[in-house]
Amino acid sequence: MLIVLADAGGYVDDAVDGLSSSSVYVSPEVHDAAALTQAIEAQIGDASVGVAVFSSNAALEASGPDIVVQLGQRTGYDTIVVAVGDDLSAGSHVLEQGEAMSIANQAESSAGSLEGALTETVQGVVAAADSPAPTSSGGADGLGIGLAIGAAVIVAAIVGVVAAIRIRRRRPATEQPLPASLGLQVQALHTLSVEYAAAGVAGHPIAGQTAQDIEAIADNVTQLFERLAGKAAEDQRRLAEIEYGDKLAKLTTALDRHYLLDILMHPNLWDDPDERVSEVRDAVVGVSEQLVENIKQVNAQRALQFQVSLDTLIGRRKELRDWDREFRRATDDGQAPSA
Repeated sequence: MLIVLADAGGYVDDAVDGLSSSSVYVSPEVHDAAALTQAIEAQIGDASVGVAVFSSNAALEASGPDIVVQLGQRTGYDTIVVAVGDDLSAGSHVLEQGEAMSIANQAESSAGSLEGALTETVQGVVAAADSPAPTSSGGADGLGIGLAIGAAVIVAAIVGVVAAIRIRRRRPATEQPLPASLGLQVQALHTLSVEYAAAGVAGHPIAGQTAQDIEAIADNVTQLFERLAGKAAEDQRRLAEIEYGDKLAKLTTALDRHYLLDILMHPNLWDDPDERVSEVRDAVVGVSEQLVENIKQVNAQRALQFQVSLDTLIGRRKELRDWDREFRRATDDGQAPSA
């Protein structure tokens, strides 16, 4: 079993490099890193489990579920546990689909500290792996990133989302039709879609549907600009870039894991949860429908028309206004926004 405590900057690469030379990699930025390492190592034994602990800034590079998949691809461990700040994710190709993530989720909810959550998660996945219950491969490349066994449609959606993300990352830059600013926002949407798909498997159907909607929006933005590159005048491409630069920023703010996803998973902790969910869902559907109409307009060589505004959505909630400013600051700095 492995524990990795990774530093900021190339988080996944740093974790993989640590695995190549040592079973323990501790960042000096991690609070009480030595004590945390010792505590987790006491639970490790000989099990084939990798544990990667990142600062919350790692979310600028990838979400926890996405890091689980990447580490699973690039290391030889049967089970991967990832902490991004205080958020835990897990996947395994020797446990039932979603079982590792369910264990991590329960530990995160019940433990009073990161050390406690990691300890409980490691104990849980080791015990589950030692049990005689039949195993099944799950998720992309055998990693189950869902929270629990759920509808096959949602599980397939996770696989498809993760596979699509990998394909896009391998695509040469010369083949990318998106302006750089939109590319960062589409990357953030792909990351969010993985997290929503995992929540859907855990029993939150609106999250599962939203995962599919988010991925469709990200794909259709790319489709739109591919068609604009071949058929539209420069002023139409520039108009679309301005329009969707603004809309995707607002939409990603509302879809953030600390807003809509948290409302869906913990509605009792929010005022007016049903109204808030309805607001964001209406925005998602509106943007998705406008994208399809814009693609049809490009195909028919008609002028683009934009009829959906998200100003009301952002303006209605103070926290969304604040997060929208943070999102725009991150993209202005050339970073992928946190999901």
